[in-house]
Order: sequence, then C-alpha cells, then structure tokens
Amino acid sequence: MAVAAIFDIDGTLVTFKFDVQGTRKALIEELKARGVDTTGIDLTTPTQQILDEAMERMGRANQEGYAAYRRRAFEMLDAFELEGAATTKPFPGVRDILVRLKSHGVRLAVLTNSGRKSASEALRRGDLLGLFEFVITRDDAEAMKPRPEGLLKAVDLLALSKEEVYYIGDSPFDIHAARAAGIRVVSVATGSYSRERLKDEGADYVISSITELGAVLGVQSK
Repeated sequence: MAVAAIFDIDGTLVTFKFDVQGTRKALIEELKARGVDTTGIDLTTPTQQILDEAMERMGRANQEGYAAYRRRAFEMLDAFELEGAATTKPFPGVRDILVRLKSHGVRLAVLTNSGRKSASEALRRGDLLGLFEFVITRDDAEAMKPRPEGLLKAVDLLALSKEEVYYIGDSPFDIHAARAAGIRVVSVATGSYSRERLKDEGADYVISSITELGAVLGVQSK
C-alpha cells in the first residue's frame, strides 16, 4: 500500500475553467512592455518556460527587474485563476475516496501550479479543506511543473522515500514533473487528455475516475 499521495487540484480533484491562452498572452505582453525581446515565445510556450525565458533574457544581473516581472506575472495568474475558481466543483466521489485513503493511513498532500488564493478557493468549493497535511502552490515552490522542484519539496516535507510516494494528476506536465522527481505517477483521464496520450507520456497508471485510486494505491473498498 502507498504511504503518501500528493495531488494536483485542477482537473484532478475539481473541474476548472482556465484561460491558458489568455494568461500566456498577458505574460508575453507584459514582457514586451518591459522592453524584453519575446522572439520564440508564443501562446504554445508553457508558463514556467515563459518565466525561465524572462529570467534569461532580462539578464541574471538584473535580478531586481526579473523579480518585479515575476511578481506581476503571479498577480495576473491569480486574477485569471480566481475567475475560473468561481465555477469550479469537485469531481464525483472525490471527497469519499480521499476520506477512505486517509482512514487507511495514506498521507495526503497537494502540489499545484495554481496560486495560494485560487487553490484555497477550489478546495473550499470542493469541501476538501482540512483533508491534506499541506498544500504547496506556485507561491511556495521555486518553479512550477513540469519542473520537479515542487514535488521534491513535498517529498522532503513528508520525510518519506520516493518509493513510498505517488503523484496524482491529469496532464502531461504532472507526468513529466513526477518522472523528473523520481516518483510514480497516476494519471486521471478526466477529458483533457486521452488515456492513450497519458500512457504514452509515461504515466505508471491511468485511471478513468478518481474513485479508482483506492485499488491502485492498495486500499480496497469497505
């Protein structure tokens, strides 16, 4: 049986409408406004990569300028996320499976690319607050997924070996982050990505519903 499960939030525990293209456009426009060359950065560039490119192009000598851009970027992301969080709802059976896992001794935690404000709102709307030992958001991690820093921090906080920990998410970013962190990953095919795509990306397990998680983690139904 698994000792700990770390969860993504959006698309894994709750539904979530998020304007990905809109956020990337806003981040790019902010870079342009600060006089930064955005050649090669477009609406297909992942958010963390935009931030990485911003750091590189603004120059490591201009750490103050990059820090100001990063703060502004997070403010914009917060605004987009809070708008989406207003309509979020939990996937069927989410609270029941989390309570069951916890009752069997599985330790629960969260790692999300969302900011603290929207993560708290999404968990509140899903009646999931208080079920997790801790929640790590982008405000708490050095970098967002698909970089592994957040997951490595979570494993460190759990003080467990990587073999005892699973990450549960819904996207290729979740898979790549877990792979880079050296932990197993369970992908939930909630509709954004097919089972085939998630398996091809390297998921250890692919399930159709979060309610199937107990069997994967060795917690059988009562």
